[in-house]
Amino acid sequence: MIQTDNYLVKDHEVLFTSMGEDAVLLHVQRGDYYSLNKVGARLWVLTDGCKTIRELAVLITEEFEITREQAESDIIELAEQLEKEGLVKAVETPQNDQQT
Repeated sequence: MIQTDNYLVKDHEVLFTSMGEDAVLLHVQRGDYYSLNKVGARLWVLTDGCKTIRELAVLITEEFEITREQAESDIIELAEQLEKEGLVKAVETPQNDQQT
């Protein structure tokens, strides 16, 4: 289970494109598309492998009207979905997003 002290690392086979406030992710190897709303899109941009989910939640609360607790819960829920699809992985130590 993903925790607030985990870091999210993006899969390098995933491309991101902004579409207004929303975004689309493409897993290049599989050809699968995924859509993100504006909060999910912002989270994707902020995710760098060096910020914990807790830190990401604080950043999200600075930009959107949401409590830290709700932001943490929503981020964990989205992260679990993205991890299930192979778009991110949750790790216990910070990682430069450029590594794999």
